[in-house]
Order: sequence, then structure tokens, then C-alpha cells
Amino acid sequence: MNEKEKSRKKKKAQAHFYGWISKYFLGFSVYVSNTTDRLQGTLCNKDDTFTPRIHAVFTTICPVHGQYVIYYNERRPGDIYPRDVMSDLCEVEVYGESSQDEEEEVKPVTVKFAHQESEEAKARRMASFDYLQKKQQEETWQQLEYNNINSGRAESRRLQLYAGKADELSEFQLQPGEYLQALMPETDAEQEEKPAMPSNVLSLIQLRTMPLHDQVKTLLTNAKVIRFSQLLALLPQGIEATAVLRSLQQVAVLVQGCWVVKSEILYPKEATSPHSGVSADHLCRGRDYVMWRFTQSRHVTRKDIASIVKLPAEDVKEILEQISRIRVNCGWEFLFAYDSEFTSRYGDIVQRQKMLWDAKYQGLAKQLKIPKEHEKKFKDKDPVFPPGEKPMRRRRNSSRSSTGTRRKRTLSGRSLSDYSDQEMDAIKQDLENHDDILSRGEEPMEVSSTKLPNSNGTMEVTPNSDCDKTMEENSNLNSADFKLEVLNFVREKLYTRFVVSASELRRLFQMHLAQCPPGHILSSGVSDKILEESILNVGGVQLENQWPPNTQQEPMFALPKMGDSLDPARTVLLNYFTSSHKISRKQFVKAVEDGCGMTLSEQDTKLLLKDYCAQKGNSWMLKGTVPAS
Repeated sequence: MNEKEKSRKKKKAQAHFYGWISKYFLGFSVYVSNTTDRLQGTLCNKDDTFTPRIHAVFTTICPVHGQYVIYYNERRPGDIYPRDVMSDLCEVEVYGESSQDEEEEVKPVTVKFAHQESEEAKARRMASFDYLQKKQQEETWQQLEYNNINSGRAESRRLQLYAGKADELSEFQLQPGEYLQALMPETDAEQEEKPAMPSNVLSLIQLRTMPLHDQVKTLLTNAKVIRFSQLLALLPQGIEATAVLRSLQQVAVLVQGCWVVKSEILYPKEATSPHSGVSADHLCRGRDYVMWRFTQSRHVTRKDIASIVKLPAEDVKEILEQISRIRVNCGWEFLFAYDSEFTSRYGDIVQRQKMLWDAKYQGLAKQLKIPKEHEKKFKDKDPVFPPGEKPMRRRRNSSRSSTGTRRKRTLSGRSLSDYSDQEMDAIKQDLENHDDILSRGEEPMEVSSTKLPNSNGTMEVTPNSDCDKTMEENSNLNSADFKLEVLNFVREKLYTRFVVSASELRRLFQMHLAQCPPGHILSSGVSDKILEESILNVGGVQLENQWPPNTQQEPMFALPKMGDSLDPARTVLLNYFTSSHKISRKQFVKAVEDGCGMTLSEQDTKLLLKDYCAQKGNSWMLKGTVPAS
């Protein structure tokens, strides 16, 4: 140990010694004289009176901490000996100095970082047995007090589960007969369950149980178009007309004095077309445009409608069939005549509906991008006149010359793409000749015929030739209305199917006859000969096609012309089946190029094949000739 270190230790020991003196000799001050080998001090009180000296001889130095060991010369009984105090002081100093002088041991420190745990790993860890066992061990135990079944506490709780006689309920104070009547009440005869009716049949008994608004809505939804007088007849008696009109304007719109159900009710927002999958918004816009056209004209053509609404042909046809019917040489005519009785009685409602249609057309013109001159064109073409204001039958008389012969009309200015637009000059001539005969006062000959009606009041069509002759002698078969009904039916089926067999046409006619009301003009019966003649009259032809092997042959009819640029391709396609019963797409395209020099697009090729043929594998066969697999 060097001198500097010794001096530092000595000064530190002195400081501890002074602290000890101050602690045990309060009120005294100490004067210390320091020499190299001894330390002597004098203790004095506050009055500077001297006390006996205390001699401390430092004979050696402690080898542990380098402090001086103090020896005292004098000791008195009862005195506090510094040796005892200094021993404690030295012990404290030894540990204090050793903690400061000695360096702490170097301990290695390991730092671990928790890695990111994925959701799957966390789920597996939480589902493991160790994790569940750890959680179970961490769960605190609850003190449970068990009572024996025979104990007093258990007995008292068990008695609380029994109800006394004083707690009887008044609701069960019934006689046995009344209780049985409450369990099994008597049912009225009208409440008996009836068999389910078809979806197109409406029960008037069930209708009268609904509120007035629901009754009007249900009737309009089923009828699509109805007169106000018809609606009042179907509703219960005693209902005011103003209340009916209030509900009627919420679910229907006025067209030519009749009420037509709104498109939003027929086509809800989430609905789509069953034919093409078109959304309800497009169907509502197309139907609203058709109804607006009928507010401007009695007749419309499907071609004009389809060019504006841009809907598939099946959807356009379905919309037209709801509110109109087809007429020869006129197109589609509104279903009912103009209801002048309603319009003259409720003029304010008519004016309000007119304003509503004007506003609706402005929205349709923007949505369908209708040009401005379109509205004026159709308003001036065929305005709607109430009955009695429009000369209905002057055209026929004025069209004849002085010699009684009829002038022929040309085909210019009309569309050939829709069968409702095509004229049947020969048939019309026959009908007008028949009207002339009746107008001259000639009485038609009465011919009696035997009819065999079915259970539904209609005649079945049979291929018996004797029956055909008998039916042809019937006066109803020569009437104009009868011919028109047959022609309308045949025209509709041929222009929608393009190819039809004799058996298929007979089946379709029987289905149509079942939907007709009793006493309909067609209920007298129609023979196969009349149906075949009607097909030829509306523009159809009988095919001489080839049949697949082991297939029953029957007459086939097709529509070769539609009045557009694809008519030559249709003719080539039908002529091809006279030599073969099937055709491929490549063969059809090549046959059209060789036959008429046309180059069909892929879309036109697919359209024609789908109209006239049915696909079987890679080949196309004429509809009605595909053998059953």
C-alpha cells in the first residue's frame, strides 16, 4: 500500500473516530493532535473544563481495511469503551470498503426475443393438453359446502318445491265439458280445407276477406287490364267508388279509359325475366313504353316496340299479350275498347293520369334515348278516339270503285319482320265478300250438325275424314270470326316456332282450346285440314324433308320467309333437308355461299339454326324430327 493510500485510510479513520466521540460524549468538543505513531485527544465540555485525557496508541494497522487499531490506557467502571464501538465501526467499514474496492463479478446476460406467433400456431398451442392442464391448475378452487340429503337444510329446500292448496289458479276452474270444448272447438263448414286451386284462378270468397287495397291489387295483378265497371262488379257490394278509385290509382294507370296494373307491381326489383333473365328495371321501362304507346294509338307493331325498348322478342311478346291482342293487318290492338263512360264521368282523374303519363314519358325518353320527333310521329299516326267519334267502317265502302271491284293495296310502307304487320289480301277479300253477301240481305242456309262436346264443353280435333266433312258443312266454319280466330292461332304458333309438325300443331290447338271460355267460337271444333290450310294461308309451306331411320313420319310445316335479308338463307336451309335429315354448321355456311352468294356471320348462322333446327351432337336436325334417345 503506498503512502497516498495510507493517508486516505488514516483520514477516514479519524472521521469515524470524530463521529464516535460526538455520538457518545455529547456536549464536548475534541481537540486532537496528530503524530505519526500516536493519537491523543482532549475532551472538553462547554465550559472549557478539561477532562482526563484519553490516550489512543496506534501500534498496528488492520491488514484487512488498513485502519488503525486503538488501544486505550484508562478504563473506568460504567464508562463506554470505545473499543466495543470501534469494533462495530470497523466491521461496518470492512464490508463497506470491500464492496467498493472489489469489482463485481461479470455475469453473462442472455437476451431472448419472443418471435411472432401465427394464428394457427396460437390455436394449436391453446388446444394442446399442456395448455389446458396449466389453465386448469391456475383455476382457483371454490369452497363447496355439501349437505346430506337427510339434513335439515336439504329438507327445507325440498319442501319449497311443493305448492299448497291455497295457490290454485282460477284459470283452471273449468268444467270437464268446457275444458274439452276449449281443447277441440267445433269448426264451421266454410273453414274446411279445400283443395289447392290453380295459380291463375282467384277465389272470390278468399278475396272478400282481404282489405280493400289488397282486393284491388289482387284483381289487377290477375287481370292485368280491367274496366272500372268490371272491377266494381267483382268487389263486395256497398263499397264507395271514391274509395275504390283511391286504391286503384296506387296500383294501376289509366290507358284508354281502362285500368292497367303498374309495371312495378308485376316486376319487383329483385325479379328477372323467366325467358331471358333481363332485370326488372329494363322490363318496367319496356312495359311502360308499351302502355304509353297505347295511350297514343289503338294499334302498335312489335317491330316498332322492339326497336325502342331493346328487349328480347319473347319478353316483348309477353308484354304485348298482357294488354293487347293481335289483329290481322293492324298489328297488336289494345285489349278493350275505349271506355268513354268512365272518362266522361271522372274527368279530373283522366286529366291527372294524362299529366302523369306526360311526366313518365319524359323519363322514358331519357332512359331509352327516344328522339324528340318520335312522340309526334306516333301521336299523329293513329290517335285514340272514343266510340262514335271515329268512322270505323267507312274505309271499306270508300275503297271500292263504281264498278264494285276492290282496289288492291301495295306492300310499300309496312314492315315484313313481324307477322302482325303482314297483310293477307286473299283472306281479306274473302271476308269482305262474305260481308257483302250479308249486307245484301241474303239469308245463309242453316245446316244442322251433330256435336260431341267434351267434359269442358269443347270439341276434340280428330283426324277422321268423315268428321272433317261434317264440320266443314257447319255454318260457323264459314263465318269471318271463326276464320280470323283460326288464322290468329296458326299465325302465332308458326311465327314463334318457325317449324311445326301436324301432331304438334294439333296438341297446341287443344291446349289453346282448353283455355278458351265455354261457348267460344272455336269450341265447335277445327279439323286437321282447316289447320293445314290456315298454315298455307299465313305464308307457311309443307316440307318434303328426309327423316332419320326408324322414325315415324308426318307432315311438317315451316315459315320460309320473314321479310328480311336472311330469307334466301332460310330457303337454302329448308331445301337442304330435302336431301338429308341433318346438317352441320360448316355445311350450312357453304350451302348458303354456293346457293345465293351470301356470307353469313357467326351470329346469323347460329340464329337461323336455332330457329329451325335442334342440335344433336355436332349436327343440327329439323325440329320435330329428332328421334327420342
